[in-house]
Amino acid sequence: MAYASFFILSALFFFQVWINLEVFPVVWPDEVLFFSPALSFATKGHLQTEVLNGLIPGMEFKTLWMPPLYLLFSGLSLSFFPDTLTTVRIANVVIVYAAAVGFYCLLKRKTFSEFACQIALASILWEPLLFRFGTAARMEGLTAFFFIISLQFATNKDKSKQWYVFLAGVTLSFSFLSHPIGASFGLVTLFLVWRNFGLKSLPWFFLGGILPILGWLYYIHPHWDWFEIQFGAQLTRKRNLLESFTLIDKVKVFSFGFGFPKLRLLIILTELVSLAFISFRLFKQFGKLDQKWILFWIWILSIGIALYTSSEGWYVFHILFPLAFGMALLCDYTQLGSKLAYSGILLSLFALLYTNHIHWFQIDSKKILESHFQHLEMSLANSKSVYLQALPDPYFDLRKKRPDLNILEFIPGELDIPSEAYIQTIKSRDSFVFYDDQLMNHVIQDYLKKSSWKREEWEIPVSGKHWLHYKTIVYTKK
Repeated sequence: MAYASFFILSALFFFQVWINLEVFPVVWPDEVLFFSPALSFATKGHLQTEVLNGLIPGMEFKTLWMPPLYLLFSGLSLSFFPDTLTTVRIANVVIVYAAAVGFYCLLKRKTFSEFACQIALASILWEPLLFRFGTAARMEGLTAFFFIISLQFATNKDKSKQWYVFLAGVTLSFSFLSHPIGASFGLVTLFLVWRNFGLKSLPWFFLGGILPILGWLYYIHPHWDWFEIQFGAQLTRKRNLLESFTLIDKVKVFSFGFGFPKLRLLIILTELVSLAFISFRLFKQFGKLDQKWILFWIWILSIGIALYTSSEGWYVFHILFPLAFGMALLCDYTQLGSKLAYSGILLSLFALLYTNHIHWFQIDSKKILESHFQHLEMSLANSKSVYLQALPDPYFDLRKKRPDLNILEFIPGELDIPSEAYIQTIKSRDSFVFYDDQLMNHVIQDYLKKSSWKREEWEIPVSGKHWLHYKTIVYTKK
């Protein structure tokens, strides 16, 4: 029975991926920005972000704006398979699934019941947020995968072998080198290493964590000035977001990717209140908490703080794991917990059916997207160089159908980069594509006002709840 239900959970996940992958999630500019250095690595052996050539110093020579591990992972997949977005997305799907299965194995090791483990697995694999953010060609899946592997090493039953501690540090470091948010998981792995291997093992843990980072620093050091610009500009942007977003904004960012977000928030709050009540009761009764309960609270609080300070919807993906861990705890401790877990899974399943109904039964989303790109291609028929800040991003379609077109991706308006670094590149563009005038870089805005441009605007003809609900604004030189 356990194998059959595990197969059903996995089959539905892969079926959902199969019917959507080429169209959904909507292609984001982030995917283009990560694809560019990955393709460069696959074809030239170097991490170069050519779609930002002339916009941010050093991009056409060396990619330093992100830790390199995900770019290397994607580049490796492009070395063996076609150089398309689908290739990178499939690689990401495999690694997301591996992270979920690794999490399931971790729960089994922590002596959760089979029922609780499969409830937790379903809570991850069937959540629409996973398909919106986790299967895109970004590093969320790889970051989670290496973190889960670090927990596997930190909970190994053979406590006499210190190299497990060393590998826990290495894999946690790999999580950080996939994306800096991996640093927020450090306290979780550290807690397990301390509880399972003792204080004497911590030097091995830190040694394992430091060595991969030293490798990254070695890669950076010849061009530290480029690193300060590329990576530092992003840190400035994150700080600006933290200062400008209100608590309501942060709640909206947090809930955006969930299916039926208001109901999901209610279930999450109910889960956390229930777990807090049970934790208090257990502590009052025994004077301490079991390791599983402490692990949950360290994990959920670490992610919560990271999400609050980052204000990025992508990172909400990482909270799926501690929330699923919490559901497993509830299932094994209370009958009410099982009912709450069932409610959460049914909500996720119904949300998947609802989104599929909107995207594939009400309309043919693939046909709509192809029609949208054809419209855009016609608008850019006489263009030779284009600047994109569009959703869905047409980069991959244009790359395939217009190999003669020079394509650059956007610089977020919040990046603190002197205009002198990119103004000449902006002036070399004969067309611009946006999805929101309000997000336009102020330098580009001024440039468009000073010249004569033809402006065209349209919306993709879908309902407001559709994932393709965006407008397109095209500027071409008269």
